[in-house]
Amino acid sequence: MKPTYYLRKLKELSKRYARAQQVPLHKARDAVAEVLGFSHWNDVTKAHRAGWTPTKEHVSAVESLLVEALPGDEAGGPRSGSFIGDSVFETDVQHGTIDGHEYSISASMGDVHMHGTGWHLYVPEAPNAEPRLEIAKQIEHEAPVYEAAFQQEALGIAIKRAEQVRAGIASDWPRRSTKPDKDGLVRHPLNGAESDKWFCLHCDTSITGEQIARSLWHCPRCDASPLNIFESPWWLEEHDAQPKPFSDKEKQGRPELVVDVVDTRPKLKLDTEKVTLLIRSALVEDASNVSERLGALFADIFVHDDNDLSITFDEDLWPENKEPISALAVAAHLGINVDQHLCLRDLPFAWPGLGEHTESTVEYTKMMLNAYASQRADKDFE
Repeated sequence: MKPTYYLRKLKELSKRYARAQQVPLHKARDAVAEVLGFSHWNDVTKAHRAGWTPTKEHVSAVESLLVEALPGDEAGGPRSGSFIGDSVFETDVQHGTIDGHEYSISASMGDVHMHGTGWHLYVPEAPNAEPRLEIAKQIEHEAPVYEAAFQQEALGIAIKRAEQVRAGIASDWPRRSTKPDKDGLVRHPLNGAESDKWFCLHCDTSITGEQIARSLWHCPRCDASPLNIFESPWWLEEHDAQPKPFSDKEKQGRPELVVDVVDTRPKLKLDTEKVTLLIRSALVEDASNVSERLGALFADIFVHDDNDLSITFDEDLWPENKEPISALAVAAHLGINVDQHLCLRDLPFAWPGLGEHTESTVEYTKMMLNAYASQRADKDFE
């Protein structure tokens, strides 16, 4: 290994740390120098010129500095692709306990989700968005998550994970996307545009380069994603109100935790679509061959305002005297009266009677194709 390899590696890690922490490069390198036992980065370069060479152990010590800042294996950089691409649906689910109570925590699409028995803590990717804690009402007398101390400890864990996710995203973006130049100019991390002023498509807010970089390219007013941030308000007409500048006094950091107590038990809502689905499933169950199964799928099911329903069968697909026993039983459980009707309609396939001879759709398809083939226009009449 060349003597300069590990020094170059240290410089690379310091740049990654600077992007992740959104700090100037010289501060990041000074932080690396402290890990190596030096006061400043200049002392590292002086020592290197004097013959000191960093080792693999030194690099490992610096990588440990990034473990707390970056999620998972991101300290040394992603093995393939990018952090953003690899973490859209993160599979790294971590587990832990708070006062003996188990929880799991993971990230998806940049948002952090923390789950315990009867509760769900959600921390959005947007730095200024409020974290929310949902507690199941049915366990309100049992859940320790009702205690303020428990909530704050859980929130601290989730916020730390959210900061790691943010750091991973920031380290994957161009340096100019998270660090404005002396004129406040920053680069959009997705489309590459550069400007010192930006506009939110969602709420027509005017945002400075420093403000948008600090909020990880989410609108600091409405938390809209980077996809809604543009260098000009191209969507506004002349008569429209001009974008309102965002003031740093409006929001500073994440709001307080919002706690929602809700009844999370599943509730049955039997709307028209769900009733129709149940009845049609029962009709398919009533069918004894392919023809009747097609009739069940082809039938018109209409749910009336008073929850009664009518079923209209095609008489070529559903026998006139056949009672849909399962469908009527389902309707009875739902408290619904059923009217049955027959009609003639244009069928999807000729010779519907073919389906009365088999229960196999594969066999019916073969029979139907052969029947059509026998009627080809280029075939001579016998």
